Amino acid sequence: MSLYLMNDEINSFEYVISTLCRLLPMCNTLQAEQIAILVHESGECHIYRGFPPNIYTIYAQLQKEGLTVKIKLDKNENSN
Repeated sequence: MSLYLMNDEINSFEYVISTLCRLLPMCNTLQAEQIAILVHESGECHIYRGFPPNIYTIYAQLQKEGLTVKIKLDKNENSN
């Protein structure tokens, strides 16, 4: 499963960067800045890959902080 951050017109770059640094495992300021730019330019960016329940926990935390996130199944997960 993969977690994607979606673009919105609500949150500032600074807020998105600080939130990602706090809540995403192994995310530093440089990575969070790159994610914020990619989301702004393309509308979405892959930010995390994991398994339940961990991915659901991160998803819920990011939503609680006001970020727009979406969980998508990876291509190989659909072929069961």
